[in-house]
Amino acid sequence: MKEFVLDEPLTAEFLAFLKSFGTVKLYPHLKRQYFSFEQEHFISIKGFVGDANVEVRYRKEFLDLTGDYFHLLLFYYHEGEPGTRKIQGLGESIRGKMKIRLPAPGDKP
Repeated sequence: MKEFVLDEPLTAEFLAFLKSFGTVKLYPHLKRQYFSFEQEHFISIKGFVGDANVEVRYRKEFLDLTGDYFHLLLFYYHEGEPGTRKIQGLGESIRGKMKIRLPAPGDKP
């Protein structure tokens, strides 16, 4: 797990961008709106909407492949639709590498 303090707070617009890549859950019943984002086997992000502090978790066995993914999401968010396509392409490439490492169902460890 890593905690980041960003230059600017995470916005509802950024969370809408994240929906293109995984599952975003909002918890509006709290005093401050809490969110979580998960992209299976890649990354999970948790924090409060409008806050610059965020908790990011990576799956240990894929950290070398996904360690920069959060930074890439932040970078490509500002590019709009072209950025979304770039991140989707990167995600597909990373998933291909992950499949090589994951044992097939029924394989013995």
